[in-house]
Amino acid sequence: MANVSAFIKPSKGKSDTKVRFYLSRGRSETRLFYTSNIEVNTECFDSKKQIIKERIIYNDKARADFNKSVNDFKAIILKAYNNAEEKESLTSKLLESEIEKILHPENNKLSDNESMTPESVLLFVKQFVESAGSRKDKKTGRLLSPNTRKQYVTTEKHLIAFAKAKRKKDFQFSDINEKFYFDFVDYLTNKEYTVKTKRGEAVNEKQSYTLNSVGKYVRALKVMLASAKHPEADTTAFYVFNEDVDNVYLNEAELQRLKDFDFSNVPHLDRVRDWFLLLAWTGSRFSDLEKIGKSNIKNGMLTYRQQKTNTQVTIPLHPVVDEILKKHDFEMPDVISNQKFNDYIKDVCRLAGIDEMESITRTIGGKLTTEIKPKYKLVSSHTCRRSFCTNMYLRGLDTMMIRSISGHKTEKSFLKYIKVSQQQHAEMMAEKWKEMYK
Repeated sequence: MANVSAFIKPSKGKSDTKVRFYLSRGRSETRLFYTSNIEVNTECFDSKKQIIKERIIYNDKARADFNKSVNDFKAIILKAYNNAEEKESLTSKLLESEIEKILHPENNKLSDNESMTPESVLLFVKQFVESAGSRKDKKTGRLLSPNTRKQYVTTEKHLIAFAKAKRKKDFQFSDINEKFYFDFVDYLTNKEYTVKTKRGEAVNEKQSYTLNSVGKYVRALKVMLASAKHPEADTTAFYVFNEDVDNVYLNEAELQRLKDFDFSNVPHLDRVRDWFLLLAWTGSRFSDLEKIGKSNIKNGMLTYRQQKTNTQVTIPLHPVVDEILKKHDFEMPDVISNQKFNDYIKDVCRLAGIDEMESITRTIGGKLTTEIKPKYKLVSSHTCRRSFCTNMYLRGLDTMMIRSISGHKTEKSFLKYIKVSQQQHAEMMAEKWKEMYK
């Protein structure tokens, strides 16, 4: 009888590692191994019970999700083994192929059974989008997020409209080449769309897509076409655009201004202000906002596993965070949607006088465009995380220390959050020189 066990192999200098599995068919039989994309902190994993250690502080939902993922993978591996026709000659590599067929049945249908492969691009994309709800992220082993699925749906709509503009009912896979790519990018770049309402008010504004939006749709299309593995499709020229934009952050003085402003007569803005400050002084993402509460706090430290990356972070409680949590008796109200939060935080900043004029330069409709707007119009939930990283950097904290709090895995991704001008860098160096050359 075959049995599956989970284990980890810690890597030197890394706190997180991937969970591995081995399938044994008896004491004398060779073990078959499989490395999953589930990650866990080495200090949190109970190697004997193959679960998160029971006597450590851990987010209850994240603990249950992790333990379930491990058990689910064990069941999948056993199913893959039982599905294999030649069990005697089965290798770890062949077992991995069987597992992939279970994890991604849509790929299995498209690559292993050519008779089920749609002959045209739009038919294939339609099938891909319909199966997106059952697809799993290769890094986390979890189902694709709603935002990712939404990107695929929107990209399909653009592709259908592009075909119509080209007076085509569909595209063949042989049409996918460098010319197709440049035509599709040109179509998206020059496309205008109408924003009918903003925050419930009729505006009917004509807008064009930013370079980053075009890149987002190209990336989604490239992923979908790559999964078809069609020999006639050539996506080598599909370059994904990514432009650094002049995003804003709130400095410590502005955060203090938000904290001191009296919103008691506007309860919903009072809550949004408090949520914003919690994020701005913990470096957390909006998706982790509900984890900032009593169940995840012990000895002045907030510990939780990030929703997006499954990375565990431990954050000391800033005095402002502690004050806000005490104000709500450590039980924050239920979190509203990200969209509503982004609407309301603009009202919060406007009322608090965060109205300094800011310029933002980005490529819109293929043209480099600079817009000048009051700062409150540029503030969103992501401003919180950017403010934390930038303010701590300006305080002189080591980047590795800040990253351990924010959960950024690479220096490159972290530095995108640092919004420091050349003047500020020069002033920081001048201060350091004063200390060095007394």
